[in-house]
Parts: sequence; structure tokens; C-alpha cells
Amino acid sequence: MSEDFKEKVFTEVWGDRVDLRELVISCVIGVVLTMTMFLIGQRIFLGMETIETSLANGYALLVGVAGCLLAGFISARLFKPKRVVEEQFEFEDIEAVLHAAGISVEEEIQALSTADSDIIQELEDLELYGLLALIPESSPNYKKEYREKTGERV
Repeated sequence: MSEDFKEKVFTEVWGDRVDLRELVISCVIGVVLTMTMFLIGQRIFLGMETIETSLANGYALLVGVAGCLLAGFISARLFKPKRVVEEQFEFEDIEAVLHAAGISVEEEIQALSTADSDIIQELEDLELYGLLALIPESSPNYKKEYREKTGERV
């Protein structure tokens, strides 16, 4: 980690840690852009005599939503994520994750046995071999390499 990252003070918001200064700036950008675009849209659409007032306000609201999306894009470009993700999966970890998700290991084995090839490919891309190693040999999704990559003896 860089030194300036260690020095920053983070605040917990909805279970995530954020830089409070960046959060406030993002909120200000969001409010200003959303309201500005809404008011501009309202002025444009209410100025059109062929559109009913309620419909003009609805269109203005859509313009405001576009401002909100633009604000999100700008904030995402200004403030890069600061997360450091370290992946280490052990079989015990997988059991805990599955339990937290409300599914048993047996149910996950059944789901992986019959999963579409797209889902299996995504799990391979994410290198979640600990999960893929659960697939039984009798399944068409089974590959010997899954267990080898987890260090499990075949």
C-alpha cells in the first residue's frame, strides 16, 4: 500500500469504508448536476405549448435522472476505488460462504453439476477453482484440472 493511502482516514457508510471528503464532493456533484439538468429540462419542456404540464414535468425528471447518471460517471472518474482485494479460498472458506448465502454444500454441488457452460466459464475466468472442485466426476461440467488447481489429490 502507498503511504498516502495509509494516512487517509476512512468512514464506514453502509458497511463500506469511504473517504468522507470524496463522498461529500461526489454528493455535491450529484445534487448540482441533477437539479441543474432537471431545471433546464423543466424550462425547456414547460416552454413547449404542445406538451401537457404533467408530461413536461415527467420529461424534465428524465433529464434530471440523466444528470444523476452523469454525476455518477464523473465521480467514478474522479475518485478511483481504493480497495485492495486479496483472494485466498480454502474449502473451509467456501463452506462458510455457502452457509452465509443460505445454501448447503450439497445444494451447491447439485447446482454446479447442472449449470450452463456460460456460468462454468465465468467461474473459471474468476479462478474460483475451490467451487469448481465441488463438481462431481459424473457431471458433464467436471474437469480434472479443477481439483488439481486447488491442490486436491485426484
